Amino acid sequence: MSKFVGTSGVDGGGSARSPDIDAVQAAKVVERVTGNAWATDADGNFIYVTPAALAFFGTSLESLNSQPDGNTFGWRRVIHPEDYDAAAAAWRRCLQTGEHYNVEHRMLRATGSYGWARSTGQPIHDAAGTITGWYGTVIDMALPSRIGEYRAKDIDDQLADRSAQDALKSMDAVHPHDRSTVEQAAARAFFHGIPQISSYRQLQSDGSYRWVEFRVEPDYSISVDVDPAVARQDEPWTMASSFGETGDAVQAALAIEKLYGGAWAIDTTGQFTYATPTAQTSIAMTLEDLNVLLDGKPFLEGGRQGWQRGTHPDDSERAGETLRRALKTGEHWNVEYRVLRANGAYVWHRAAARPTRDEQGRITGWFGTALDIDVYKRTEAALRERERQLQQLIDTVPALIWSTMADGTPAFVNKRFTEVTGATLEDMTAPDGSPSLGVVHPDDRVAAREAFLHSVRAGAPYIRRYRQQRAGGSYRWTETRAEPSRDEAGAIVQWYGLSSDIHDLITTQEALRESEQHLQQLVETLPALIYCALPNGKPIYRSQRLRQYLGFNLEDTDGLGKSRLDGTLDAVIHPDDLAVVKERYAHSLATGEPYLLRHRLRRFDGVYRWVETRASAMRNGDGEIVQWNGICLDIEDQVHAQEELNRAQGNLARANQAASLAELSASIAHEVNQPLSAVMNYSSACQRWLTAEPPNIERAQKTLERIVHSANSAAAVVSRIRALFKQSTDKRDSIELGPVVREARDLLAEEAGRRRIRMDIEGESGLQLVPFDRVQIQQVMVNLMRNGIDAMSSVSNDRVLQIRAFRADDMVRIEVRDRGRGIQFPDKIFEPFFTTKDEGMGMGLAISRSIVESHGGQLWAEKNEPRGAKFVFTLPLDVAKMP
Repeated sequence: MSKFVGTSGVDGGGSARSPDIDAVQAAKVVERVTGNAWATDADGNFIYVTPAALAFFGTSLESLNSQPDGNTFGWRRVIHPEDYDAAAAAWRRCLQTGEHYNVEHRMLRATGSYGWARSTGQPIHDAAGTITGWYGTVIDMALPSRIGEYRAKDIDDQLADRSAQDALKSMDAVHPHDRSTVEQAAARAFFHGIPQISSYRQLQSDGSYRWVEFRVEPDYSISVDVDPAVARQDEPWTMASSFGETGDAVQAALAIEKLYGGAWAIDTTGQFTYATPTAQTSIAMTLEDLNVLLDGKPFLEGGRQGWQRGTHPDDSERAGETLRRALKTGEHWNVEYRVLRANGAYVWHRAAARPTRDEQGRITGWFGTALDIDVYKRTEAALRERERQLQQLIDTVPALIWSTMADGTPAFVNKRFTEVTGATLEDMTAPDGSPSLGVVHPDDRVAAREAFLHSVRAGAPYIRRYRQQRAGGSYRWTETRAEPSRDEAGAIVQWYGLSSDIHDLITTQEALRESEQHLQQLVETLPALIYCALPNGKPIYRSQRLRQYLGFNLEDTDGLGKSRLDGTLDAVIHPDDLAVVKERYAHSLATGEPYLLRHRLRRFDGVYRWVETRASAMRNGDGEIVQWNGICLDIEDQVHAQEELNRAQGNLARANQAASLAELSASIAHEVNQPLSAVMNYSSACQRWLTAEPPNIERAQKTLERIVHSANSAAAVVSRIRALFKQSTDKRDSIELGPVVREARDLLAEEAGRRRIRMDIEGESGLQLVPFDRVQIQQVMVNLMRNGIDAMSSVSNDRVLQIRAFRADDMVRIEVRDRGRGIQFPDKIFEPFFTTKDEGMGMGLAISRSIVESHGGQLWAEKNEPRGAKFVFTLPLDVAKMP
């Protein structure tokens, strides 16, 4: 891109001699268009200010550069006090960073009042990229010349780049015939945001001129291509030899030329008397070309004029007719049409013309200008396309979109809003202009309207749920949200709203609430204590019944320096049961296995009651535990009833044992009594026969024979009784020992759990015994295990019953160990009818030993370490079947 600056000299009065001449030259270019400009050195010290500006403010460069307190700029007094700090901070930052200076502030005017102005400044860089100075201007924002934001390719960049191909070091390098065009194009682009693309002849090192192109255009949110113009300054541009009555029009055109760089003047018949090179450049036509009558008919009589050849065929007739009408009526001429450039491209222009009049009001001529608006037209087309796409998006998005004015007056509803609700914008507007909310259910309308008006008054976002009518007359739940749009000053300019159908969501939520309420009622009315916990066991819910039972809430144990789980367990579990509860609960949490345990639970009044607690893991679709759900049943009465039942069963068993023993004794006595009585009688008779004088040996012999017979009868009775109790060996199984041990464990599992005793089984697999009576061996196991359980009834902790089974040579060794008080009478415990139990008969161990011995094994007792008893028995292995 080419570089351009102002004139090479420095005027007196408002300027100071400085080596930063480039900044001053740039300021002079700016000054030609805006009427005021300034330049500073790299440190921000003013080296040039438009003299008229200095005179207006009654100040000097020295005053502007002064800093009375070392921190305040001298130009502070011309800036509104409320705006100075921001402007000064921005200026300091720009001096440090090299950013462009662009600040809006209030500035002192000639009237003595403050008015808004925009101060802009840009740095000048040398070839090494070092900032050598600054130039800028101040534009009154009340003037029509302020056409939005702009971004020209920076003049400092143009000055810094020294290449011959695309750079201008100064206006001296521009062909004299092209300088005015370059200055006007650069100033116009820089200050009015009008894209400029042109060419000029640049002086080369060998003294020749070479055509180069420069391009300056503003920054737009929509990027479009702009076709370059072609400058033909070497052609003979002409001016009418006589202006006639159009002298005033030509003077007006010259004034416009200073600001916009392109102007022209015509007489009352439409003949051009003046056209600036810039105006002619865009279409490469001279005055003769512009004025030629193409069909020989005067323009005012409907003929076509030469300038219309450079107009797009679709626009030529309209442009000519509107100008012809203006010339006849004196109306202002304003028209947009496409102009043919020398490169063959059509570019949109906006042409405007105004008449000049003499003292009698008669039109003496016309002056005007044509602005290149091609980028705006293309941008406008792009914006219209975006607007169409946005409108299409708004109309097709599955939501109801609307907007209102700042005061709440409805301004827009999208197509879907009308299709869904059947209401138009007019239907949504009350007679007084306020929102009618006619589509809102009558029961919800008053509250919704009041809430929206409150948001309008307060400027707060609006959100509301209500029932909204549909085109068919039904109502559906809708959530409406609205946010205000604000201007730069923070004032609300419009409200934008969105209404979304949430009927399915609301109905689903209502169904869920009803279901939840039903489940809640179910949980609260169940005669059980319900709780829930996280996967790590932390309690997160307790039913009301459980909270009342315990007498405290979830969070009441949080401040004890423990986890909620430990704090809860320590507070409610009986000390004797706490270790087992924690162990079993931790096992379930770690493995995910269901939790089941009976223990004592502390009630709110301090009383411990027996409960049965069960908990199971709730899992998601991936099988991951998301929650534990538990139930706790008060079984205090059941435990007492079971104890009473056990006592009754014990009493009944003892009574049965006594009755059986009495019956057995009577039977034995009955069976044995007769032969014994006979023995007694025959013995007495024999005694008499032997003591007779003389002894009757024969009779005594017969009596002895009868005694022997009676004794044999008694022995036979005893043999039959022994046979009755003799263990049978007819039904024997050849199976592994493991299942027999586990079945014995299962038979006593409930009793062991109730008495808080843990049973640990450890054994080798595949222990194959010689055929044995499964029931009898199981009776031995049950008898020994029950004895171990009974032995630990008085132990407060460490209640563990261990059962081990392993091979010892050709035998299987089975051990049953308890941690009770130990064996007090080891020499007598296997004797029949010897017992240390209040309710025992003393036959269990004797019978067990008899069974073991009948299977070829042995049974004995040892001392367990560190405490308790160990009963050991052996059984023969089937070696042939062992691996």
